[in-house]
Order: sequence, then structure tokens, then C-alpha cells
Amino acid sequence: MELTVKGKIFTPTGMREGSVRISGGRIEEVGERISPSGEVLDFRGKIILPGLIDMHVHLRDFRLSHKEDFRTGTRAAARGGYTVVVDMPNTLPKVNKISVLKKREELGKRKAVVDFGLYFGVPEKRSELGKEVRRRCLGIKVYLPEDGGKEILEETLRFAAKEGLLVISHAEDPAFFRNGERPVEAEVMGIRRMAELSLKHHFRLHITHLSSSAGLGELEKWREKTKVSADTCPHYLLLTHRENPLFRVFPPLRLEGDRTALLSALRKGRIEAITSDHAPHLLEEKEDPAGPGGFPGLETELPLLLTLVKKGKLGLREVVRACSEAPASLLKLPAGRIERGYVGNLTVVDLKKSFKINPSEFESKAKYSPFEGRMVVGAPICTIVRGRPVFLDGEIMEGLGGKNVKTYGKVG
Repeated sequence: MELTVKGKIFTPTGMREGSVRISGGRIEEVGERISPSGEVLDFRGKIILPGLIDMHVHLRDFRLSHKEDFRTGTRAAARGGYTVVVDMPNTLPKVNKISVLKKREELGKRKAVVDFGLYFGVPEKRSELGKEVRRRCLGIKVYLPEDGGKEILEETLRFAAKEGLLVISHAEDPAFFRNGERPVEAEVMGIRRMAELSLKHHFRLHITHLSSSAGLGELEKWREKTKVSADTCPHYLLLTHRENPLFRVFPPLRLEGDRTALLSALRKGRIEAITSDHAPHLLEEKEDPAGPGGFPGLETELPLLLTLVKKGKLGLREVVRACSEAPASLLKLPAGRIERGYVGNLTVVDLKKSFKINPSEFESKAKYSPFEGRMVVGAPICTIVRGRPVFLDGEIMEGLGGKNVKTYGKVG
């Protein structure tokens, strides 16, 4: 199948009117004077971005399908402008066995609307680490304290280093939790512990959902010593601890000074990526003060970021770097750029479209949001995966079928 997309193309040096031609799922040509072929989508006046990648989502499914499943979660991604989402392994059952990993991949291929990646959890047995993980997974997810026990954790980290897999860590040390509270010290010490392990075992470390200025400072101390990167989330960039307790999240929302420090670091490129940490739960669970952390985010993430662009608090360049280029680079994917040979994933946005966030309209099964009622300016209007529109004219098209991005191969 061939597709030609016309509009203002985002490039590292600025915008330019032109066309992107995609053939066989790959970008074949980018330029101002391209002869259209195949289906033509004309978005003149709108912005064509490299397809967005969210490297931290929870699609639930399995025995948690009442909260979300691959279909509803990836429909949310498509509507939100995301061409690739990477699923966390803390499902029920956990994705830390090869047998479960294979079932997870098949589930994704059967139900996903956009493409997907998988992380593997720290296994109970060394025998679970091998070629199947290497072939099917983008990385290893680690929780502290020693996930599964110190011995198997370190064996898993050595495996990740050997195979070049990213280690993505929820870096909070429970030893510092007090009476249900998760102070900044827990994040600082969690980052320190994981960075020490990275220095020891030489794996690539990624700290996910960074929430505090102190955590950011700890991260900076390790940048010249080991390979470390980080992401943060829109809720840490826009909200503080004063928000409704319904919007409990881990790590927790912090102070205004933390929020502004994270936004500044993002602008400077000291935080590489932005993720949604899309974490749907039942509303009745969230209404319990001791309930689970997290909320849906895939359908609000991009409009919130584009609104920051509109207000002059972020540049569109930073959004593309954090939501397309950096995730692709960290995960070693031939995506995230509008260049010949890259996978034909595109996100088309209307920077002038304004609307009020209404969770009742979400594709996600979770119909609530800390951003409910907020006016946003800027929205995705088309999501293209491997040269096929999966979201267009307000409608989601499910015919393509999801693909494990581990099978993307290389540029070219």
C-alpha cells in the first residue's frame, strides 16, 4: 500500500510545506515536489510530526481486562496521536515468564490498533532469560527494592547489559515510605540505588516518571559516570500535591518548585522523554483513599503538551524530541523521524483546535482524568501507523492490526 501525506512537515531545522510518501510501511520520499501516489491525505495548514511513541503505558488485559485491554488502550493511543506504545509487565499474571510473554505478544497482535512494544519483568528463575526475551522485548522493567531478590535481579541486569536491552526503573525505595507517604527521599535513594547497579553491571538505565527536583539533581550526578536517561509525565509538569486525592499517583505529585524544575529540565534536554504512565483503574478503586495509583493519560498527553507550546512554556521542537525522537533512540527503533527509510509512522496535529477535556468521551475504559474540564489548544487529527491511517476524521480504523515493534528491523 502507498500513501502520500501533504502538509507542514516538522523537521529539525523548521517547518516546510511538502509531502511524505510511504510505501510498504516505510517512508520512501520527503519533499516539496513529490508526485503523489496511492491514497492522498491533504493536511495543508496542519503539522505533520514523526509518529509519537509512549514508552510507559499499562494496557492491563489478562485478568485485569475490566480496567483496560489491548483494544481499548490502543484505541486511546490512536485517538491521542500515539503510533507506538510500550506495555509494562506488572499485569496479572506478570510478564516475567516466557510462556506469559508469548501470550502477551499474541494478544497484542490480535487486538492492538497501533503498534506495541513489551518489557519483561524480573523473573523468578534464571532460565527465563534468553533468546525469547531478546527477540520479543525492548527492555527490562525493575521495581525496588531488589525486585525478586538481589541475586536474580543482578543476574537479570547482567543479561540486559549483555543483550543491550534498556532497563527502565520505577525508582522509589520503600525503605523511606512513612505512614503511606512517599517522600522525595524515596525517589532520590531509588535513583541512587539503580545508578550504582548500572555502574556495576554496565546496563543502560532509564528512570521513568521522574517527579522531583531532588530526584533530578541526583540523576545529574550520575550522567558522567554511567548511561542514564529519564522521562517525566504531563501530571508532574502541570499539577501539584494540592490536587484532588482521587488523582493519587506513584510517585506522588510534588510541590510547585518541583513542577517548574522538571519543566525547565525538559526544555534544556536534561529529561529525555515524556510518557503518559497511562494507568487505568476502576473509578470505585480510585475513590478509596488507599486505592491504587494512576489514571488514564494517552488521550490527554499530546493536547496538554501542545497547550504548553501555545503558551510559550515549551517549544514544539522539545515535544517532538521527547515524544518521538528520544523514545525511538532509547528503544533502538527505526522510527521517530520523517526521513527516508524510517517506519512510516506519522502524527498530524491541528495547533489551533481547542476543546475541553471530557473523560466521558475517552476510548479508554477509565472515564476520569485530573484534567477534566481543562481547555486545551492543539490536538491530533490523524494517526498513521506503517502508512495506514488508524485515526482520521474523528474515527478509529481497526483493520491494520498491531505489530510488535521489535520486528521493525533497521532503517532502510
